[in-house]
Amino acid sequence: MNDVRTVDQLERALRSGEPELLQPDRLTEIRTRGRRRQRGRLVAVVVGTAAVVVAATVGFAAVTGGPTDRTDDSPPIASKPHELSALAKRALAEIPGAVQVSSWQVVIPAPEDARATNGSEMDIPDDHVEFGPVDLGTRWYTGVTTFRQQDFPAWLYDGTSDYEQHVLGSPQDGYPVGSMDGGVIVDAGPMRLACVSPLREWGGDESDPCFPAMVSGPDGDLQYRWGMGTDDFLQPGSDLELFDTETYAGGTARTVWVGGADGTDVATVDLVATDGTTVSAHVETGTFVTGETIFWGTVDGQLAKAVTRDADGAVIEEHDVKPCSDPVDCEVR
Repeated sequence: MNDVRTVDQLERALRSGEPELLQPDRLTEIRTRGRRRQRGRLVAVVVGTAAVVVAATVGFAAVTGGPTDRTDDSPPIASKPHELSALAKRALAEIPGAVQVSSWQVVIPAPEDARATNGSEMDIPDDHVEFGPVDLGTRWYTGVTTFRQQDFPAWLYDGTSDYEQHVLGSPQDGYPVGSMDGGVIVDAGPMRLACVSPLREWGGDESDPCFPAMVSGPDGDLQYRWGMGTDDFLQPGSDLELFDTETYAGGTARTVWVGGADGTDVATVDLVATDGTTVSAHVETGTFVTGETIFWGTVDGQLAKAVTRDADGAVIEEHDVKPCSDPVDCEVR
């Protein structure tokens, strides 16, 4: 059920002292009002206070204003661990299919019958998928407590929940649900790119053109996960914009970059890493989004710039990746 209360009603509920599970779209609306871009977050648990703690990492936003749950798996650089936690070590040793993907992170597969319980799933009707979904080489990565308690061993679920409550949050101020900051990441299946037409219940106009969005699940049973943090790149004369998401599909941490550019003049795109390595992106011109260009590619290390060229090889735009220092600034590069 959608939460349709006003801000005043929500504030009164928060002051009542009763524990409450806030819907992701309400958290997004309250915490991001007045900002240029809406940002989606994992659901947070609020206990007896008006203060809330969102999941320790911030996700991309839906251009429709719908809820999202994409999370950046990395804590702030200053606090990033250098080794596996005790919980991550046990997960690596005892969970079938577990893989260590960095000095402090372990990816485990979601059980076949696992089901998310944080209210983040948004079903997409088949007739609202206008292009795709297309496999970009990434997956839906999320935290253990995104799912039901019975979906994982008690030591893993309870250990993750304890970390969220007592390290990332507090009983007084609330705590995140579905965090990956403890070093255990759940691979919950494929996540692909599609062009999705807005649904009325998302606050969109169904007559509007489709927008790029990341979706999970098999064909015929797709769920919306996150959309681009801005649709500025779809406006005439705009510069291209870049969005990124981590992938561990090859057993190591890499980054999938998705870009958008105005118009259909782009024929090729080079993704240039800081070490000079160049990856040729896959380019969809005028097909994925009518009259616009969408491209994507996977990069090892840090991306320095994206270079677009026309059919004759002439450079259209050389776009340097914008430096950023916090999750808000890092939404759009």
